[in-house]
Amino acid sequence: MKLYGSITSPYVRRIRFLCLELGIPFTLVDTMTETGQKELREKNPLWKVPYAEIDDVKIWDSHTITDYIFETKGFGNLRSKTGSHHYRETNIQTAIDQALDNAILLFYLNKEGIKPDAAPYLTKNALRISSILDYIKRELNGHFFFTDGKTGLSEMALFTALDWIRFRSVLPVEEDSVFASFLNFHGQNKSWKETAPK
Repeated sequence: MKLYGSITSPYVRRIRFLCLELGIPFTLVDTMTETGQKELREKNPLWKVPYAEIDDVKIWDSHTITDYIFETKGFGNLRSKTGSHHYRETNIQTAIDQALDNAILLFYLNKEGIKPDAAPYLTKNALRISSILDYIKRELNGHFFFTDGKTGLSEMALFTALDWIRFRSVLPVEEDSVFASFLNFHGQNKSWKETAPK
């Protein structure tokens, strides 16, 4: 696999984590470099990461890359994507991704000197993050969303989102006892340690 992205991207991190957990060799093309960015833009009309080339297959969405990996390599020790939990897990992952996308937006606007109160739309985005995080805390059952005690798509999404938000200092998620406990528990995993943003 040839994986395009940066080591700080939470969506790229999910794919890197999966590859490590399932023993899939990959080469990371750093899109933070001029060469990597040029190559990405020549191959991917969305100009976004992650973008993956796996054998003859080209995929430019993290969810689709994940689906392809699970379909071709199996689930290993991870929770299967299929089963009665599928729709609840999909809802949880969608909510987390929405919070993460809004946090990313706020982070980059803040770098440009634009604060959340600069426009009603931005204020709504900031409030949406809080609403979603409150929902996520209610859905968590200890360190997992399901009673099987396995890491699945929802736990992967939450860990990468919270760790990125903490890394970028967007919100003080580590001050929340539920999220701090979740981060500490899952952060012990060797694959999460190896993919930590720097």
